[in-house]
Amino acid sequence: MNTKEIEEAILKIVKDATKKGEEVIQSTLWQRLGIDNREGTRAVINLVRRGLIKREPVVYKGRKTYKLTYVTRKKMKLKLIVNLNPVMKIPCFTCRFLPRCSEGNFYNPQKCVMLTNFLREEASKRRRE
Repeated sequence: MNTKEIEEAILKIVKDATKKGEEVIQSTLWQRLGIDNREGTRAVINLVRRGLIKREPVVYKGRKTYKLTYVTRKKMKLKLIVNLNPVMKIPCFTCRFLPRCSEGNFYNPQKCVMLTNFLREEASKRRRE
């Protein structure tokens, strides 16, 4: 068995056991899969690093080992904070002619005095910094 096959087998066993509410003891896993302790430990550590399983230290039959559990992916609530203050300074957002403003119309961004003054002020602020 190569490392990928070992990881897949370990993940399947741990996932199935976790769903049933059973524990998987790391030291007994090697016998079940018929693999070397070192190979198995490497595979388990890779799965832990990828966040697929969790490893908790336990004492089993008088020896220190680990209990393995499958980590279920939970949807995290995302709180997104957007600061619109810099954007709201642009005169277009407060202009009453915005719905009629476009190239070729009477109200045109290329000829707008308010937008031109705003851009000049911003450019001079940037030069001072």
